[in-house]
Amino acid sequence: MNDIEFLERVAEAAERLNRHPDVELRYVNLALRLTTHDAGNKITKKDLRLAGETQKAVEEFREMLAQ
Repeated sequence: MNDIEFLERVAEAAERLNRHPDVELRYVNLALRLTTHDAGNKITKKDLRLAGETQKAVEEFREMLAQ
């Protein structure tokens, strides 16, 4: 899994959960901001669900890099 594949995985989860994270991809950094605009840019349970799925992808990405 490379960084774009990782981002695609997060995007698929975001689409499935109807979330729209702010994404910033730079040379060696990827930043995701999870808030709900309709809730005054606060973090909601839906955002936490996406964060959990993102964390799973991070763990798999780390395992792949360690090999």
